Amino acid sequence: MGEATNKKKILVMVDWFAPGYKAGGPIQSCVNFTFALKNDFDIYVLTTDTDHGETEPYQNIVSNKWIKDNNGISIFYAKKSELNLKQLKQTMIEVNADYVYLNHMFSPHFVVYPLWLKYTRKLKSKIVLCPRGALYDSALNVKPYKKKPFIQLFKWMGMGKKIIFHATNNREKKAIERFFPDSKIMIADNLPNTNQLVFTSCKKTPGTLKCIFIARIVPIKNLLFLLNFLENIKENISLTIIGPAEDDSYWNECKKKIDQLPSNINVNYLGPKQNDELPKILKEHHLFVLPTTGENFGHSIFESLLCGRPVLISDQTPWLQLADKKAGWDLPLDKPDEFANVIKEMANWDQDDFDQWAHSAWQYAHSFISNTRLHTQYLQLFS
Repeated sequence: MGEATNKKKILVMVDWFAPGYKAGGPIQSCVNFTFALKNDFDIYVLTTDTDHGETEPYQNIVSNKWIKDNNGISIFYAKKSELNLKQLKQTMIEVNADYVYLNHMFSPHFVVYPLWLKYTRKLKSKIVLCPRGALYDSALNVKPYKKKPFIQLFKWMGMGKKIIFHATNNREKKAIERFFPDSKIMIADNLPNTNQLVFTSCKKTPGTLKCIFIARIVPIKNLLFLLNFLENIKENISLTIIGPAEDDSYWNECKKKIDQLPSNINVNYLGPKQNDELPKILKEHHLFVLPTTGENFGHSIFESLLCGRPVLISDQTPWLQLADKKAGWDLPLDKPDEFANVIKEMANWDQDDFDQWAHSAWQYAHSFISNTRLHTQYLQLFS
């Protein structure tokens, strides 16, 4: 279990953790969280040894044993094929953490069970729960028959009064209050990737535009919406799609649409990519596009800004008023023509136009990660 220190212990409970990447943003949120707080707390992570949607465990990972990663964070990769409640309980009690930090809302093993242990007084640690957007309508509308009984169970257990909720913004605070009006809620913005490389541009000639979409291929990420508004654009547009195709019927619809697109629209699907591969790929493109129906943070959006690439997104994320900063556009989904107009306008930019917006996007991200208020918010959350 490592050497004893005077620091408080935080046990992070999460279904998937690095080197996993197929669950998207929630993994990145937890990785960034542990990295940002590793000097202030002793961080332990209890997770599984298998990525989202996979059956084979990670290669070169020791299962069912505490190991230290390169950042000094202790990680226990529970063998997913043998995962059981007794082992989880024993491992959690062994750590004897001051705080147990739960991610999301509806994981039977990594949220519901720890809450049950707290309710039955088997777990002494304070609990901080971050829904990570799970209580937004856009998220609850996906498989509501599975989620609503959990919410009723939490209410019946009176969990709102027994734990601290971590909201990552005001919108999430309101979503939590709607279901748990008497709960203690603290706001601390999502911690981004803070590893920003120096600004570099890429070649831009008028009449062409290289776009990139990075997200899980599911209806909430709205790839079909993007393909539909590309249809009527006359300029030469290339679109790179990166992400696991999780919803087969939705992906089939998208593929059908891709086949119908005119010859000036070139689409290339690369499948899922590991997070450390993304910056290089992003920098080969001019514009990141994600017309999502709802995003709690949007790590791929921020990753693009971090690389100095403007973004074209919906207004259903925390990234708003981007055009004022020349970092991108956040547009309403009921106006697809406005999305198309941005693509047309940007396609006709020359190198100077592009460089100006690209550098502004980089600067916008730089200001965000330089804000010391973020770190202070997290210290207050665990004080």
